[in-house]
Amino acid sequence: MRSFVISLLLVSNITIATDEVTPLDTTLSESEQKLIDWVDARHSDILAELKTHVDINTGTANIAGLNDYRELLAKDLSALGFDTKTVSSDPIPVLGCQIEDVQIADHLVASRQGTSSKRLLVNGHMDTVFSKNDEFQSLQVLEDGTLKGPGVADMKGGIVIMLNALRALHAQGLLQKANMTVLLNSDEEIGSLGSRALIEELAQKHDVGLVFEGSYQNLVTRARKGLGQARLKITGREAHAGGAHQEGVSANLELAHKIIAIEKLTDYQRKMTVNTGVMSGGEKRNTVPGCADAYIDLRFPSEKEGEELVESIRAIASSKTMANSKFPDLPKVEAWAVLHRPAKEENAAVDALISEAMGLSVLIGEPIVGTRYSGGGTDGSIAQAVGLPTMDSLGMDGLGAHSTREESTVKSLIARTKLAAIMLARQIEK
Repeated sequence: MRSFVISLLLVSNITIATDEVTPLDTTLSESEQKLIDWVDARHSDILAELKTHVDINTGTANIAGLNDYRELLAKDLSALGFDTKTVSSDPIPVLGCQIEDVQIADHLVASRQGTSSKRLLVNGHMDTVFSKNDEFQSLQVLEDGTLKGPGVADMKGGIVIMLNALRALHAQGLLQKANMTVLLNSDEEIGSLGSRALIEELAQKHDVGLVFEGSYQNLVTRARKGLGQARLKITGREAHAGGAHQEGVSANLELAHKIIAIEKLTDYQRKMTVNTGVMSGGEKRNTVPGCADAYIDLRFPSEKEGEELVESIRAIASSKTMANSKFPDLPKVEAWAVLHRPAKEENAAVDALISEAMGLSVLIGEPIVGTRYSGGGTDGSIAQAVGLPTMDSLGMDGLGAHSTREESTVKSLIARTKLAAIMLARQIEK
């Protein structure tokens, strides 16, 4: 058995974080040391499993890839005694020039009933932002232990950590007591538009939420901004760009004015950002474009500011910049907006979990050095908004998420697996 007392030096060094949570003094029991030993003995197996997961493309639109991945995960969870089922979501209608509903792969729900008084909801997402045609498709393990790959931190690594933590508990006979649901959804990267109701339903049936999203620079997230998304569709009138330019109404030009106005809604002092991430319009160089659209991201510190952004976007959409007296009804501007993730507020129960994790991480290695306020979103925000205290940074420490620079380390993979095993064991024993 090892014991540990947090030094004043360590506490005082947690100044790089936006918010501070003081680590708890803690000790490791004999059974917890056995969990660590189990993980250490399977170092190579865990790394090999991560490669298997990362090498399966699960871009949100790749339904076949997500189906394959879900079957793999269902098999692994069934082997641990979980009852598994799939839950479907209706396609999401899309406002745009090319009308195609967004198809959503089925979600996986695995559960087991034990004697533990704590009902645990464990969450992760199967999808990544990388399409099946992306050049970034497989895991690379560098000599220095760096791991590069699509979703390695966001969040294939988190899922592998969760699975092996559960296996460690199973090997020690601790999982039998668990009263636990594992939710693995397939649409987190597009805002969980299909799975939100499922997340909310499950959250209200549990006592503690644990989400295996990653951390950043060994800072775990204590609170998060809210997230929203909006779409604009501009309908103009096509015409020959040379012979009949005056007969056209440019959807592109109208959209350009709208984008400039919308981007001005960003206010860093108020922690509000707006980003036009996708825009398109027209089909031919020599034709006045008849349709244009845009896909917009919103981030905000509270519901009030989120609603303010939506109202501002609707106001911008309702006013026309372009005009052609021959066609007074054009351009036609349509707008759609939704606040898909609430802001995640600080929570005393979550702070206690973070404090425990910080203390344990120093014992285990790869210390969590503090907390941060994040502009990124997770499904933990949805769960906590309906009353479930949720810690959402139990996955790998990583950099470069959503880009070909995404990376983590072998050290983080192993250390966070040990941490997750102990954190889960303690919750089960409570």
